Amino acid sequence: MRIKLKSICLGIVTFLLFSAGSSTAVETIRVAYPTMSTSVFYLMIAQKEGYYKEEALNVELLNIRGEIAIKTALAGEVDLFTNAGSALAGAVRGVPLKILTVIQDKPSWELVVQPNIKSVEQLKGTTIGVMSPEGSLAVVTRKMLQKHGIDPAKDVTLIVMGGDDVRFMAMKGKAISATLLSPATNLMAQKDGFNTLASSADYVSFLQGGLATTDDKIKRNPEKIAKFLRASHKGHHYFLSKRDQSVNYMMDILRLKDRELATRIYDIEAKGMLRDGVTDEKVLQGFIEDMRKTTKVTREFKVSDIFDFRFIRKVNDELKAAGWKP
Repeated sequence: MRIKLKSICLGIVTFLLFSAGSSTAVETIRVAYPTMSTSVFYLMIAQKEGYYKEEALNVELLNIRGEIAIKTALAGEVDLFTNAGSALAGAVRGVPLKILTVIQDKPSWELVVQPNIKSVEQLKGTTIGVMSPEGSLAVVTRKMLQKHGIDPAKDVTLIVMGGDDVRFMAMKGKAISATLLSPATNLMAQKDGFNTLASSADYVSFLQGGLATTDDKIKRNPEKIAKFLRASHKGHHYFLSKRDQSVNYMMDILRLKDRELATRIYDIEAKGMLRDGVTDEKVLQGFIEDMRKTTKVTREFKVSDIFDFRFIRKVNDELKAAGWKP
Protein backbone atom coordinates (compact mmCIF):
# COMPACT_ATOMS: atom_id res chain seq x y z
CA MET A 1 0.00 0.00 0.00
CA ARG A 2 1.34 3.44 -0.93
CA ILE A 3 2.38 5.38 2.13
CA LYS A 4 0.46 8.67 2.43
CA LEU A 5 2.66 11.55 3.49
CA LYS A 6 -0.22 13.46 5.02
CA SER A 7 -0.84 10.70 7.53
CA ILE A 8 2.73 10.50 8.80
CA CYS A 9 4.22 13.98 8.61
CA LEU A 10 4.24 16.01 11.79
CA GLY A 11 4.73 19.17 9.77
CA ILE A 12 5.72 20.41 6.34
CA VAL A 13 7.70 23.35 5.12
CA THR A 14 7.23 23.93 1.39
CA PHE A 15 9.28 26.43 -0.51
CA LEU A 16 8.07 27.51 -3.97
CA LEU A 17 11.08 28.83 -5.79
CA PHE A 18 9.61 29.95 -9.10
CA SER A 19 6.46 31.85 -10.03
CA ALA A 20 3.73 30.00 -11.87
CA GLY A 21 4.53 31.93 -15.02
CA SER A 22 8.17 30.88 -15.21
CA SER A 23 9.16 29.16 -18.42
CA THR A 24 11.90 27.18 -16.67
CA ALA A 25 11.07 23.56 -15.90
CA VAL A 26 11.13 23.28 -12.12
CA GLU A 27 11.75 19.92 -10.46
CA THR A 28 10.30 19.15 -7.04
CA ILE A 29 12.49 17.39 -4.53
CA ARG A 30 11.26 16.19 -1.13
CA VAL A 31 13.58 15.91 1.86
CA ALA A 32 12.62 14.34 5.20
CA TYR A 33 14.08 15.50 8.53
CA PRO A 34 13.33 14.29 12.08
CA THR A 35 13.79 17.49 14.09
CA MET A 36 15.05 21.06 13.70
CA SER A 37 18.87 21.03 13.80
CA THR A 38 22.00 21.85 11.78
CA SER A 39 20.91 19.13 9.34
CA VAL A 40 17.99 21.40 8.42
CA PHE A 41 19.27 24.94 9.09
CA TYR A 42 21.65 24.97 6.13
CA LEU A 43 18.98 23.56 3.81
CA MET A 44 16.65 26.39 4.79
CA ILE A 45 19.43 28.90 4.26
CA ALA A 46 20.08 27.44 0.81
CA GLN A 47 16.43 28.13 -0.01
CA LYS A 48 16.38 31.63 1.46
CA GLU A 49 19.57 32.57 -0.40
CA GLY A 50 18.11 31.35 -3.70
CA TYR A 51 20.58 28.48 -4.25
CA TYR A 52 17.80 26.00 -5.07
CA LYS A 53 16.23 28.52 -7.43
CA GLU A 54 19.51 28.67 -9.31
CA GLU A 55 19.22 24.92 -9.87
CA ALA A 56 15.52 25.10 -10.87
CA LEU A 57 14.49 23.11 -7.81
CA ASN A 58 11.35 23.35 -5.70
CA VAL A 59 12.31 21.92 -2.31
CA GLU A 60 9.83 20.54 0.21
CA LEU A 61 11.07 19.76 3.72
CA LEU A 62 8.98 17.16 5.52
CA ASN A 63 9.10 16.52 9.27
CA ILE A 64 9.31 12.70 9.43
CA ARG A 65 11.18 10.62 11.99
CA GLY A 66 13.98 8.21 11.08
CA GLU A 67 12.56 4.78 10.37
CA ILE A 68 9.47 6.23 8.70
CA ALA A 69 11.65 8.49 6.54
CA ILE A 70 13.41 5.38 5.25
CA LYS A 71 10.07 3.72 4.44
CA THR A 72 8.82 6.78 2.59
CA ALA A 73 12.08 6.99 0.65
CA LEU A 74 11.82 3.34 -0.38
CA ALA A 75 8.21 3.96 -1.39
CA GLY A 76 9.33 6.85 -3.59
CA GLU A 77 7.49 9.47 -1.52
CA VAL A 78 10.64 11.40 -0.58
CA ASP A 79 13.92 11.82 -2.44
CA LEU A 80 16.40 12.24 0.42
CA PHE A 81 16.46 12.34 4.21
CA THR A 82 18.77 13.84 6.82
CA ASN A 83 18.71 10.89 9.24
CA ALA A 84 22.23 9.63 8.52
CA GLY A 85 22.37 7.45 11.63
CA SER A 86 19.12 5.72 10.74
CA ALA A 87 20.38 5.29 7.17
CA LEU A 88 23.52 3.60 8.49
CA ALA A 89 21.45 1.20 10.61
CA GLY A 90 19.22 0.41 7.64
CA ALA A 91 22.11 -0.10 5.21
CA VAL A 92 23.86 -2.49 7.60
CA ARG A 93 20.66 -4.51 7.73
CA GLY A 94 20.66 -4.75 3.94
CA VAL A 95 18.30 -1.92 3.01
CA PRO A 96 19.40 -0.44 -0.37
CA LEU A 97 20.49 2.99 0.90
CA LYS A 98 23.50 5.26 0.46
CA ILE A 99 24.72 8.12 2.65
CA LEU A 100 25.75 10.98 0.35
CA THR A 101 27.12 13.52 2.82
CA VAL A 102 28.21 13.60 6.45
CA ILE A 103 27.57 16.90 8.21
CA GLN A 104 28.33 15.72 11.76
CA ASP A 105 30.52 12.74 12.64
CA LYS A 106 30.05 13.18 16.39
CA PRO A 107 26.70 13.22 18.19
CA SER A 108 25.78 16.62 19.62
CA TRP A 109 22.87 15.54 21.81
CA GLU A 110 22.82 16.43 25.51
CA LEU A 111 21.18 14.32 28.21
CA VAL A 112 18.54 16.60 29.74
CA VAL A 113 16.73 15.58 32.93
CA GLN A 114 14.13 16.87 35.37
CA PRO A 115 15.46 19.40 37.94
CA ASN A 116 15.34 16.88 40.82
CA ILE A 117 17.68 14.41 39.05
CA LYS A 118 21.38 15.00 39.71
CA SER A 119 23.05 11.90 38.24
CA VAL A 120 22.57 9.39 35.43
CA GLU A 121 22.28 6.60 38.00
CA GLN A 122 19.11 8.26 39.35
CA LEU A 123 17.38 7.48 36.05
CA LYS A 124 16.76 3.87 37.15
CA GLY A 125 13.02 3.25 37.25
CA THR A 126 12.18 6.32 35.15
CA THR A 127 10.73 6.91 31.70
CA ILE A 128 13.03 8.31 28.99
CA GLY A 129 11.88 9.78 25.69
CA VAL A 130 13.39 8.73 22.36
CA MET A 131 12.51 9.65 18.78
CA SER A 132 12.08 6.15 17.33
CA PRO A 133 12.61 2.58 18.59
CA GLU A 134 15.85 1.86 16.71
CA GLY A 135 16.97 5.27 15.45
CA SER A 136 20.27 7.00 16.20
CA LEU A 137 18.98 8.79 19.28
CA ALA A 138 17.67 5.56 20.82
CA VAL A 139 20.95 3.74 20.11
CA VAL A 140 23.01 6.50 21.72
CA THR A 141 20.64 6.72 24.70
CA ARG A 142 21.05 3.01 25.37
CA LYS A 143 24.85 3.19 25.13
CA MET A 144 25.02 6.11 27.55
CA LEU A 145 22.80 4.33 30.07
CA GLN A 146 24.84 1.12 29.81
CA LYS A 147 28.05 2.99 30.64
CA HIS A 148 26.44 3.99 33.92
CA GLY A 149 25.40 0.44 34.77
CA ILE A 150 21.78 0.88 33.70
CA ASP A 151 20.15 -1.85 31.61
CA PRO A 152 17.96 0.04 29.11
CA ALA A 153 15.77 -3.05 28.64
CA LYS A 154 15.07 -3.62 32.35
CA ASP A 155 15.93 -0.57 34.44
CA VAL A 156 14.14 2.17 32.47
CA THR A 157 11.21 2.58 30.10
CA LEU A 158 12.03 4.04 26.70
CA ILE A 159 9.03 5.69 25.10
CA VAL A 160 8.80 6.88 21.49
CA MET A 161 7.68 10.51 21.37
CA GLY A 162 8.89 12.12 18.14
CA GLY A 163 11.21 15.08 17.65
CA ASP A 164 12.86 17.55 20.03
CA ASP A 165 9.81 19.78 20.25
CA VAL A 166 7.54 16.89 21.30
CA ARG A 167 10.01 15.50 23.85
CA PHE A 168 10.73 18.95 25.27
CA MET A 169 7.00 19.48 25.85
CA ALA A 170 6.87 16.03 27.46
CA MET A 171 9.65 17.13 29.81
CA LYS A 172 7.71 20.27 30.70
CA GLY A 173 4.62 18.18 31.38
CA LYS A 174 6.69 15.71 33.47
CA ALA A 175 5.58 12.85 31.23
CA ILE A 176 9.22 11.76 30.98
CA SER A 177 12.22 12.16 33.27
CA ALA A 178 14.93 12.53 30.64
CA THR A 179 15.75 12.66 26.95
CA LEU A 180 18.58 13.55 24.59
CA LEU A 181 18.10 16.98 23.03
CA SER A 182 19.92 18.95 20.35
CA PRO A 183 22.12 21.86 21.50
CA ALA A 184 19.43 24.36 20.51
CA THR A 185 16.65 22.71 22.52
CA ASN A 186 19.04 21.88 25.35
CA LEU A 187 19.91 25.55 25.86
CA MET A 188 16.23 26.44 25.92
CA ALA A 189 15.63 23.63 28.42
CA GLN A 190 18.38 24.99 30.67
CA LYS A 191 16.66 28.38 30.68
CA ASP A 192 13.51 26.61 31.90
CA GLY A 193 15.38 25.03 34.82
CA PHE A 194 16.11 21.53 33.50
CA ASN A 195 19.47 19.91 34.21
CA THR A 196 21.99 18.77 31.60
CA LEU A 197 23.89 15.74 32.91
CA ALA A 198 26.07 14.60 30.02
CA SER A 199 27.09 15.12 26.42
CA SER A 200 26.65 12.15 24.09
CA ALA A 201 29.93 12.97 22.31
CA ASP A 202 31.81 12.08 25.52
CA TYR A 203 30.36 8.56 25.45
CA VAL A 204 30.10 7.42 21.85
CA SER A 205 31.31 8.06 18.34
CA PHE A 206 28.24 8.10 16.17
CA LEU A 207 27.13 9.40 12.80
CA GLN A 208 24.47 12.05 13.31
CA GLY A 209 23.91 14.54 10.49
CA GLY A 210 24.04 14.09 6.74
CA LEU A 211 21.97 13.30 3.67
CA ALA A 212 20.94 9.86 2.46
CA THR A 213 18.85 8.37 -0.32
CA THR A 214 17.99 5.05 -1.92
CA ASP A 215 20.09 3.20 -4.47
CA ASP A 216 17.16 3.49 -6.86
CA LYS A 217 17.09 7.32 -6.63
CA ILE A 218 20.80 7.48 -7.41
CA LYS A 219 20.31 5.22 -10.42
CA ARG A 220 17.23 7.00 -11.77
CA ASN A 221 17.90 10.67 -10.88
CA PRO A 222 21.65 11.31 -10.53
CA GLU A 223 21.48 14.80 -12.08
CA LYS A 224 18.63 15.85 -9.78
CA ILE A 225 20.59 14.68 -6.75
CA ALA A 226 23.71 16.47 -7.98
CA LYS A 227 21.81 19.77 -8.35
CA PHE A 228 20.31 19.44 -4.89
CA LEU A 229 23.66 18.68 -3.26
CA ARG A 230 25.33 21.58 -5.06
CA ALA A 231 22.73 24.07 -3.84
CA SER A 232 22.62 22.55 -0.34
CA HIS A 233 26.38 22.64 -0.01
CA LYS A 234 26.33 26.34 -0.81
CA GLY A 235 23.90 26.75 2.08
CA HIS A 236 26.24 24.72 4.26
CA HIS A 237 29.18 26.98 3.43
CA TYR A 238 27.04 30.06 4.01
CA PHE A 239 26.10 28.78 7.46
CA LEU A 240 29.74 28.20 8.42
CA SER A 241 31.08 31.40 6.85
CA LYS A 242 28.51 34.05 7.78
CA ARG A 243 27.95 33.90 11.52
CA ASP A 244 25.83 37.02 12.04
CA GLN A 245 23.58 36.40 9.04
CA SER A 246 23.17 32.73 9.99
CA VAL A 247 22.21 33.71 13.54
CA ASN A 248 19.53 35.96 12.03
CA TYR A 249 18.20 33.05 9.99
CA MET A 250 18.22 30.77 13.03
CA MET A 251 16.28 33.32 15.08
CA ASP A 252 13.66 33.34 12.34
CA ILE A 253 13.60 29.55 11.90
CA LEU A 254 13.46 28.83 15.66
CA ARG A 255 11.27 31.86 16.39
CA LEU A 256 13.74 33.16 18.93
CA LYS A 257 13.86 36.75 20.16
CA ASP A 258 16.93 36.20 22.36
CA ARG A 259 19.93 36.91 20.11
CA GLU A 260 22.43 35.86 22.77
CA LEU A 261 20.77 32.46 23.02
CA ALA A 262 20.64 32.11 19.23
CA THR A 263 24.35 32.97 19.00
CA ARG A 264 25.22 30.35 21.62
CA ILE A 265 23.22 27.77 19.67
CA TYR A 266 25.00 28.73 16.45
CA ASP A 267 28.48 28.48 18.01
CA ILE A 268 27.77 25.01 19.39
CA GLU A 269 26.18 23.72 16.18
CA ALA A 270 28.80 25.20 13.83
CA LYS A 271 31.65 23.78 15.89
CA GLY A 272 30.48 20.21 15.23
CA MET A 273 29.93 20.54 11.48
CA LEU A 274 32.24 19.17 8.79
CA ARG A 275 32.96 21.77 6.11
CA ASP A 276 33.36 19.45 3.10
CA GLY A 277 30.54 17.01 3.89
CA VAL A 278 32.88 14.02 4.19
CA THR A 279 35.02 12.47 6.92
CA ASP A 280 37.91 10.03 7.22
CA GLU A 281 37.36 6.48 5.96
CA LYS A 282 38.73 4.98 9.17
CA VAL A 283 36.10 6.91 11.13
CA LEU A 284 33.38 5.69 8.78
CA GLN A 285 34.57 2.10 9.00
CA GLY A 286 34.42 2.42 12.77
CA PHE A 287 30.81 3.59 12.55
CA ILE A 288 29.98 0.59 10.39
CA GLU A 289 31.60 -1.85 12.82
CA ASP A 290 29.81 -0.30 15.80
CA MET A 291 26.50 -0.54 13.98
CA ARG A 292 27.15 -4.18 13.06
CA LYS A 293 27.61 -4.93 16.75
CA THR A 294 24.49 -2.97 17.70
CA THR A 295 22.35 -4.69 15.07
CA LYS A 296 24.09 -8.07 15.48
CA VAL A 297 24.72 -8.28 11.74
CA THR A 298 27.54 -10.66 10.78
CA ARG A 299 28.03 -9.53 7.19
CA GLU A 300 31.11 -7.38 6.62
CA PHE A 301 30.95 -4.04 4.77
CA LYS A 302 33.34 -1.70 3.04
CA VAL A 303 32.84 2.05 3.36
CA SER A 304 31.82 2.20 -0.31
CA ASP A 305 28.98 -0.27 0.37
CA ILE A 306 27.20 2.34 2.49
CA PHE A 307 28.68 5.75 1.67
CA ASP A 308 28.65 7.33 -1.80
CA PHE A 309 30.62 10.59 -1.76
CA ARG A 310 30.98 10.94 -5.55
CA PHE A 311 28.43 13.76 -5.74
CA ILE A 312 29.68 15.82 -2.82
CA ARG A 313 33.32 15.47 -3.84
CA LYS A 314 32.45 16.72 -7.32
CA VAL A 315 30.55 19.64 -5.78
CA ASN A 316 33.55 20.53 -3.61
CA ASP A 317 35.85 20.44 -6.64
CA GLU A 318 33.47 22.59 -8.70
CA LEU A 319 33.05 25.25 -6.01
CA LYS A 320 36.79 25.43 -5.35
CA ALA A 321 37.63 25.65 -9.06
CA ALA A 322 35.10 28.44 -9.50
CA GLY A 323 36.35 30.28 -6.42
CA TRP A 324 32.76 30.36 -5.14
CA LYS A 325 32.09 32.12 -1.86
CA PRO A 326 28.73 32.89 -0.21
